[in-house]
Amino acid sequence: MDTLTGHITQVEPNEGFHVFIPFSNTYLLEKREINDVEVLLTDNRQLSPKQRNIIFALIADIAEYVNGIKRNEKRRAILNETLMEMQLSYLVDTCDSEDIRHQLTFYYCQLCNIDWFSLADRTPQTVDMTTARDFIDWLVELCIRFGIPCSDSLINRCEDMQRYLYACVIYRSCAICGKRAEIHEYDRVGMGRNRSRIHHAGQRVQPLCRLHHREVDDIGQKAFDEKYHISWVTLDEAACEKLRWKK
Repeated sequence: MDTLTGHITQVEPNEGFHVFIPFSNTYLLEKREINDVEVLLTDNRQLSPKQRNIIFALIADIAEYVNGIKRNEKRRAILNETLMEMQLSYLVDTCDSEDIRHQLTFYYCQLCNIDWFSLADRTPQTVDMTTARDFIDWLVELCIRFGIPCSDSLINRCEDMQRYLYACVIYRSCAICGKRAEIHEYDRVGMGRNRSRIHHAGQRVQPLCRLHHREVDDIGQKAFDEKYHISWVTLDEAACEKLRWKK
């Protein structure tokens, strides 16, 4: 496989773009019967200061959580299992934020099959804005999955609202406060209808704790969405299976 680099020469709004790729051996296109090519779009923007601050804040909260487990005798029994799932098992004795950041970055890069990146400003290894966006949402999902208390609401830290809401649905976490969530049906099922007999795939929902579930009923959906700057997520078959709702 040949890897070539080109430049976008023209953009057709809402339709596509033209790319020019220098390639002197054009006879190979006919010889190899190449008609289709794969284009990989590279983000040349480095992560923003806001993204860097969010990453450091999330890592600090994760480090505090891990150290809290270590200090609590009753929770120490689950330490090894938790650290193993978070790919932090080698940090049993030292849970410094910087060590945890390096380990989680390494684990994320392994999962994504990409080179290790840096958060430092303006270096060849500095992470791009798109990858930083995905890394933030991955860390947010990690916090939701393990119930890690954070110094700021995760809804204020997530980059992708739909991805955040989906994770909150899967792990039953209130999208507003992080408490145990009920699944608020954005599209009401209706009184007297049996949930076990209704197909839920494609239904719009919000994961909300009992308090916020009551609030949305009191003030109305539109006012609630505007107050918390929240939207909804559509259930797919995997989410229905996780919730044990009919697909």
